[in-house]
Amino acid sequence: MEKRLLITVCYCFTIIYCQSQTFDSYFTHNACRVDFHFAGNNLQTTVFLDNVRQEPFWGGRKAHLRMGLNLGDYRFLVLDSVSRDTLYANGFSSLFREWQATPEAKTVSKSFEQVVQFPFPKRPVIFIVEKRLALEQWSELFHCVINPADLLIDHRTPQPVPVKTLLRSAATDHAVDIAVIAEGYTAAQRRKFYADAQQLINHIFSYEPFAACKNRFNVYAIAAPSDDSGVTIPQDSVWKNSAVGSQFYTFYEPRYLTTLNIRKIYDLAALVPYDAIYILANTSVYGGGGVYNLYALTAAGNQLAKQVTVHEFGHSFAGLADEYFYDHDALNDMYDLHLEPWEPNITTRVAFDKKWKNQIQPEIPIPTPPTESYYTTVGLFEGGGYMSKGIFRPSFNCRMRTNTAPAFCPVCRQAIEKVIRFLTE
Repeated sequence: MEKRLLITVCYCFTIIYCQSQTFDSYFTHNACRVDFHFAGNNLQTTVFLDNVRQEPFWGGRKAHLRMGLNLGDYRFLVLDSVSRDTLYANGFSSLFREWQATPEAKTVSKSFEQVVQFPFPKRPVIFIVEKRLALEQWSELFHCVINPADLLIDHRTPQPVPVKTLLRSAATDHAVDIAVIAEGYTAAQRRKFYADAQQLINHIFSYEPFAACKNRFNVYAIAAPSDDSGVTIPQDSVWKNSAVGSQFYTFYEPRYLTTLNIRKIYDLAALVPYDAIYILANTSVYGGGGVYNLYALTAAGNQLAKQVTVHEFGHSFAGLADEYFYDHDALNDMYDLHLEPWEPNITTRVAFDKKWKNQIQPEIPIPTPPTESYYTTVGLFEGGGYMSKGIFRPSFNCRMRTNTAPAFCPVCRQAIEKVIRFLTE
């Protein structure tokens, strides 16, 4: 028994040592941030490089760098420029992809800011952006060489603003680091922001699996000052000068609260190590938004802030899809019913074997009737991803469907736990 324990301990030490050696062989402990633009219309997607910069903190993972979770509408790869070996990979999504599913994208072309980050390389690397074509199929959109010795790489330090640590549980490389950014709070409202940020964190950790994993999280509140108190509400002719320029009425949806000023967000987040970004808006109007591996944004003062907060974090942190649906939603064309969506909590049944099919008990009918006898079971309920027909969800109700759901369903909880483990173990 003692010999077997010694072998196990040595094996684990070897894995940790090799992972550390892999990271330190190729990367520094700074971050490499790449700013670029998505541009096009409903039929065309193009990437244009904007800027590359070195930032002071790498808050992401230092193990299984070459792996991804197969989440996101896009992914980026970092390849060694000599061997062409993959050194780092990560998935992400963009507001541009959502906009492409709107009627406006059929009549005009637009560009959207995008930012991704990876450990700063010690040697030249090839940076590649790919678009998802199917669940396991990708197409290259862009590539370039990033040379760490390039004199035009931006090394400017972030403009300082007050930062308060709200939760410190573990070392950065063994924790999920969340940067909470103030939006629509004036300098005089800094104490209110800190209190609201603490309340936001309390909301997140009141739900499982976040509550059980709280000791794996660090949280920082970044008190970015706004000229005006509040945020822009175009449908009410309310316009504000706020820290990151967020506004309601995104894609003409009244409650969709987002910002297109991605670079401003990441300029502020660079003050701390981060895996995830949460923007807290100083408004009582109902709304929010969340984009996978980009940011979550929610209204701090609304009476449903607790429910919206965790719902939007489900999008941005774990890549969970919306499970609600309307007959005339702005995003009715978001999903192709001939393809399996990448989000873990919806399916078109094209590749259902790769989703939660094995979690459904044999006695549960497929599709599952939306009747009371199946309300608490994992099944296959029609309706989700903004569509009433052709897309299915795992539970009758869930935090990703309604504000009345008391918890995430088992499939969503499992997806969240997977991301937490991926970033911390």
